[in-house]
Amino acid sequence: MKKPLIVITPQEKPMEKPLDMAKYIYTVNFNTDRIVKRGGIPIIPPFLSEDDAEKLMERCDGLFMTGGADVDPSRYGEEKQPYCAETEPDRDASDLALMKAAMKLKKPIMCFCRGSQMANVYFGGTLYQDLKTQLSDEINHPDLSNFRNETSHSINVVKGTPLYEMFGQDSFGVNSTHHQGVKEPGKGVKVMATAPDGLVESWYYDEDGRRVRAYQWHPELQDDNEHNMVIIKDFVDACRK
Repeated sequence: MKKPLIVITPQEKPMEKPLDMAKYIYTVNFNTDRIVKRGGIPIIPPFLSEDDAEKLMERCDGLFMTGGADVDPSRYGEEKQPYCAETEPDRDASDLALMKAAMKLKKPIMCFCRGSQMANVYFGGTLYQDLKTQLSDEINHPDLSNFRNETSHSINVVKGTPLYEMFGQDSFGVNSTHHQGVKEPGKGVKVMATAPDGLVESWYYDEDGRRVRAYQWHPELQDDNEHNMVIIKDFVDACRK
């Protein structure tokens, strides 16, 4: 059976002294472990230019847009507000370059948390810079006490969407670690699920042979959860095809 090569978008972190002039380029082990467990081979590149991103995606079978720092609001035409947290401009540029390449080459794309937000921005959408400030505090979206193995809140799944077709359920529980989220969906973006406060929790894009699946929660952190296992397997299987 073919083992697809899957590009994982990396994060950046300064090293400590005496090497504090250097930085780590990395991804957390949950991201790589889940891809390996479902039969894929993860590739973790440095931050890339558009040209290099396309050359890499030509050799690989799919793109996994991971979580991390806030997306710079300038990417969706807004000024950064005090309630927006740390941003990584170099990562934003690299993520968008990889997204552009994967879309051009029609490689499957899976997005978690920040990845969902970044991909929505790619399609021309906007984000809430801080949910409690700009939406509501009805739900504690950055529920860091329960983000790994416990459910933070439920989501309402839209019938007729790929997410509904996977499980045949109107609702199920998810974790929550984010303080930003999709505000205005981008062009071609179709909502698959929402939180009780109306926030977009999942969306998809299927046009002209292109396949994007985006989830605001972190399926990779709950590997023993039946929904999350299926979500990741669905992506790896698409890459294999």
